[in-house]
Amino acid sequence: MAPYYPLTIERSDGQLEVITKMGVRELNQPTAAQLNDSPDKDGMVDCYKKLDPDEPKAIDWRRKIGGMLMHLLGGKEHADRNYILKQLPEGYILWEHVKYKVNKTADEKKNDKGKHAAGVFERQDAYLYGHPDGRKKRFRSPADFFPHVLWLATDVDGDPKNCSCKICSPDGDEEPAEVATKGDVTLKRETKATPQLPQARVPVVSQKSLTSKATLPASAKQSAEQKLDNEPNGKYLYRPGELVWFNKGQAWGLAVISKRQTQNNKPRYLVQPLSHPLAHPLYQIKDQEDQIRPWLAWSVPVTTHQPIKNLTYEQVPWDRVVRGDFGQGDATVDGSILAAKSIDGSYSLFDRVDNPLAAPGEVHYNGMFLGAEKIWVGDPVRLRVPEDDIVVLIIQKLIERTTPPSVSVVTFVGDVYKLNAMPTPYKDRSEWPTPNLPARMVADLRFRNEVADAAKKGVWYEWQMLEVNARRGIADVKGRWYETRTLLPILRGAQQFQEDIATGGMLDASMWMNGRGDSSILTGVRKKNRKDTLGGAVPVDFKVSRGLDGAQADDLFPDAQQSQQPQFVATDVDQFMNF
Repeated sequence: MAPYYPLTIERSDGQLEVITKMGVRELNQPTAAQLNDSPDKDGMVDCYKKLDPDEPKAIDWRRKIGGMLMHLLGGKEHADRNYILKQLPEGYILWEHVKYKVNKTADEKKNDKGKHAAGVFERQDAYLYGHPDGRKKRFRSPADFFPHVLWLATDVDGDPKNCSCKICSPDGDEEPAEVATKGDVTLKRETKATPQLPQARVPVVSQKSLTSKATLPASAKQSAEQKLDNEPNGKYLYRPGELVWFNKGQAWGLAVISKRQTQNNKPRYLVQPLSHPLAHPLYQIKDQEDQIRPWLAWSVPVTTHQPIKNLTYEQVPWDRVVRGDFGQGDATVDGSILAAKSIDGSYSLFDRVDNPLAAPGEVHYNGMFLGAEKIWVGDPVRLRVPEDDIVVLIIQKLIERTTPPSVSVVTFVGDVYKLNAMPTPYKDRSEWPTPNLPARMVADLRFRNEVADAAKKGVWYEWQMLEVNARRGIADVKGRWYETRTLLPILRGAQQFQEDIATGGMLDASMWMNGRGDSSILTGVRKKNRKDTLGGAVPVDFKVSRGLDGAQADDLFPDAQQSQQPQFVATDVDQFMNF
């Protein structure tokens, strides 16, 4: 089957709740009576059920709308592709009206053969709720909804009077027959005939307008720091608050990045080594990125004190370890190892998004510290898959559900892609397409294909979409996705990397990375914020900079000639908290 290319409608007028003309707030969905799936006295069930986004009927709606949108506005260059809405506009939800009999007799089942797949007389009609005029103004088909989608995607003014759908136009659609039950008497409201509508008014839109409004992924308002981290070939490989390996000279240690800056157009990092809670080494400044490694680049060693190797950081009696009660060893090294394992198994969320469309008990966030790493909405993250395939999810939403109380369930929502290699279908670079992916992935893919092309490998790399609007949990995520051009020279070494370029064998950096939780005793532990996660492994006054999202003074590095005590001036990380 040919792949479906995603389209995103950035604007929406969908509402999950509305205020009626009587001033009453009500849910913009089927009524409580319509949601009741209890059978009546004859064993008949007549109710509405919400359709999940990945159900066939919901996918069919999005495919049809995507196809109609690009057929009308896409131009010849899009004619040979299949398109699908990445998701319905915010606030619009599909519900299915079903009707069937429970416990059918043998004769009834026999009569069902050759008829509707779900049983004779059964209804399976889908309706789209969410129009701001309320639950009685619902869309009955993709064709019904398409004029409204077109208005959302193209109308610059956002004036509903410019929409030609049956609901927004003056001769709007009427509510179909509705059945209500009072006692044993069934009351049926008469359905008014739908008036003949004038020909739909299609707004004039340029190809440029279509590209900017309908094909680019939707995203929440990005902070300055988030934009910086999402830039292709950006200034920094590592992010404040991340756990990393750092070169101590004769060995490598574990540290947390406090802040970062550029000097002479080169990145430099202020790192705080991890330790046990009774003493902490001084900070260090690293001005070469090859002197740092991501935490997941290497496997953690065992502790130097064998009796504590299977304990958590919090379980260890560090005063006795330092005193020597557990034999010879290095308490500082062991503290860093066990602290790193604890960090790897924890998470916290930050930058809460006040989304009025969030479901009850759900909170949306713009960023997350997942184990050792800091990730943003818009980032690609590596997924766990049965084989050695390189599969990523591009985060569209970070959602935490906290019901029941004291329980945290995090869901990553986004599109899933797999890295594929195939014989190149292009004669020269002028034919190469630019995929609709985050800029970092586009730049990395271009580099990978340029290497293969220069070596005359005849190989073409591309990201193939596997799922649209997929949902994954914390256990499914291995960690951040890194650009091959940036990280692989560090992991493989500069000389080996140049040899890989010469031969055209440019593998993904993920092949040399572990997965989050591989070294942890406990995984998925919710922490209040990054400060809470780091705990006693760093000095009590340790701060993580907010970078461009904080005050400029917060990124100043301490003078190396000053006192031997670290001078941290960054803003407190209490902004990384569960609001």
